[in-house]
Amino acid sequence: MSNSVLVVEDNRETRVMLEAVLADAGFRPVCAGCVRDAETYLERHRPCLVILDLALPDGDGLDICRGIREGERFPDIPIIALTGKAALAEKKKGFSSGVDQYLTKPIDMDELVMWSKALLRRVSRDKSGGSSLRAGELEIDIKAHLVRYAGRTLESLTRREFQLLHALVKNSPAILSREEIISHVWRTAAVVNLVDTHLHNLRRKLPPELAGKVQAVPGKGYRYLG
Repeated sequence: MSNSVLVVEDNRETRVMLEAVLADAGFRPVCAGCVRDAETYLERHRPCLVILDLALPDGDGLDICRGIREGERFPDIPIIALTGKAALAEKKKGFSSGVDQYLTKPIDMDELVMWSKALLRRVSRDKSGGSSLRAGELEIDIKAHLVRYAGRTLESLTRREFQLLHALVKNSPAILSREEIISHVWRTAAVVNLVDTHLHNLRRKLPPELAGKVQAVPGKGYRYLG
């Protein structure tokens, strides 16, 4: 993966500052000032990281985020959202759309660089692991992003649901707290109740026997007990 970072920010002064800080940190920043220019760049190139302002002149920055997460080319690229809105509801909406980390304006540039490097380290660790994980009749093919159980391929899982199942199976039979699940899947301090929502959706999509192995442990978190 290249060291190019796509910066999507319509404010010229902020954009210039971000470009300088990222270049000093060893990245190769590429800037876009609107949704259209960002999407044009993403059609042709693969950045290692996206830093995304949410309030853009021609649309919502989360549209870019959702396009990345729902596409097939690079759904796992880390996304840092920049926003002037600190409300919990806004953050929940962003994390649900696939944001990895929120930074509230005015941006602390040292914190931005810290999170950029931390998220990329996490991606690197994830990619260095094995390509598949097995637990009895369950097989999780990480590279192909497929889950197979008892000879059947489960094709309806979202990216988050896939990652949740992988994290629980990989750490089985240990109980993962909601905070630990967030660190594995969202890679940031996401809204804790998102864990419950996504796990409810995950279990609803699994065959009953497999869903029963994904267990809630009152007061502690969740585990996979196969």
